[in-house]
Amino acid sequence: MKSTEMGITEIKKNKEQDSFFESSEKKSTFKKIISNSFLHMAIKKGIFYFVVFFIALTMAFLIPRLVPGNILEYIYQRPQGTPQAVWDEEIRELEEYLGLNYPLHIQYINFLRSFFFKFDLGYSTLFRLEPVINIVERTLPYTLMLVIPVLIITFYIGNWIGAHAGYSGKKKDKISYYIFMILQTAPFFWLSYVFVDIFIVELDWFPYGGTVPPWAWDWNAISTIFNHFWLPFVVLILTNIGGWSTGAYSLMTFEKGEDYLAYTNKLGFRDKTMQKYAFRNSMLPQFTGLNLRFNGLIGATLITEVIFQFPGLGAMMLQAFKSNDYNLIIGTFIITIIIVVLGNYVIDMCYAVLDPRIRVGGKGE
Repeated sequence: MKSTEMGITEIKKNKEQDSFFESSEKKSTFKKIISNSFLHMAIKKGIFYFVVFFIALTMAFLIPRLVPGNILEYIYQRPQGTPQAVWDEEIRELEEYLGLNYPLHIQYINFLRSFFFKFDLGYSTLFRLEPVINIVERTLPYTLMLVIPVLIITFYIGNWIGAHAGYSGKKKDKISYYIFMILQTAPFFWLSYVFVDIFIVELDWFPYGGTVPPWAWDWNAISTIFNHFWLPFVVLILTNIGGWSTGAYSLMTFEKGEDYLAYTNKLGFRDKTMQKYAFRNSMLPQFTGLNLRFNGLIGATLITEVIFQFPGLGAMMLQAFKSNDYNLIIGTFIITIIIVVLGNYVIDMCYAVLDPRIRVGGKGE
């Protein structure tokens, strides 16, 4: 009996020890998760960019409503022959329909509720009361198919050209660097008009305006879209490579004087290997400029779309302004803000992955 009781007691102790170790392992895993520096940075950056977006969203709500007088009278013009009393009654009914008859703080609460819980951007008068979010879904892919490839391609090519010219110092390597540096000084909108005049008006190689079909896995649709795509794409590429090349050239020139390159040269490293190390070290500061370049590229893309009549957010925003489509103006503006905020957040996270010092933030000191 005693041996049986002792055996049962030992089993209980072992179970208690196992459960203790399991709970301690769970606690240590949980501590590792909550103490992760990358997670801390992701949360902090997320909160920061949400506050930025919230402020921009509030400004998008307030600016039209701070215009003196009734905003609807700026949007809609009284038809000729309509009595003023009848027109005032129509404006009053329209205010009730749009919720503009409520006090400002009630309008603000309703605006936030409809945006965050329903993602409702209102209805477009230009497109016969079609939901603005549906219109944005059609136009947003065209803007993204310009912005994302241009940012990636110009970053890589621009840094390679500038770093290669800065490291070798040869005249033949500097030719492309000087060409893109000159193109950088040319305003993108001026170069866009030059391309329109040469390749569309004179040579008639590409279409201008007209109806561009929505994206579909159909050869006719894809070929039509890309016929309109190439000219704005090339303009944005040519005018953005030079900025990256200039920075990479300066950084590589500075990197050439570092002691580790002189040391590796004494050890007999190949020139290509040393150039690779120098290129990696000089590239890191360039990532800090991605946010600014991305923000500037968004604005340049919207204007370039207007010039080439490429059916992205920029062209749609211009149509909304021309027709005084209040909801479509605000909707495209809010979507543009979302793209900028999310893009900056993703770039910051990528930079934290590349450089651990950013996410650690001096905790080890």
